Amino acid sequence: MRKEKEMSLQKTTLAHWLWLVTAIVLEVAATTIMTLSHRWTFAHAEILGLGIMWLGIALSYFSLARATTGLPVGVAFAFWEGLGLVLVTISGVFILSEELSLSRFLGLVCVLEGALLVHKGTSHGDEEETQTTSSKASEDYKTAEGGAK
Repeated sequence: MRKEKEMSLQKTTLAHWLWLVTAIVLEVAATTIMTLSHRWTFAHAEILGLGIMWLGIALSYFSLARATTGLPVGVAFAFWEGLGLVLVTISGVFILSEELSLSRFLGLVCVLEGALLVHKGTSHGDEEETQTTSSKASEDYKTAEGGAK
């Protein structure tokens, strides 16, 4: 029987976060260009816009995949989608002259808070190790305290 290699995350580094930021920027740029291309007036502008969008989204997914080698997929996806949505909306307001209503703004705040909660609620290997070490130290202290009485 063939042994299956156990899948585990690499230790999270700055590079993983940079891959995630790259994925977000590419997604936002691709989506914005797709929409802008409908305003271009030269021949085949919309097709060019779609081609650029497809390339940008493909590179975004590649970057997201690289990010998830060191970040939990739920955290990476939450930030990718959450920050992507916020930045696309900001792009829409400043580049595409869309309106930002109060309810739309509050929705974006909720999306960002949700991404942060997912990140906060996701355990990472080094955090679990720290918690285990801290629990063991607490138990050792209680044992030593009990023996001193």
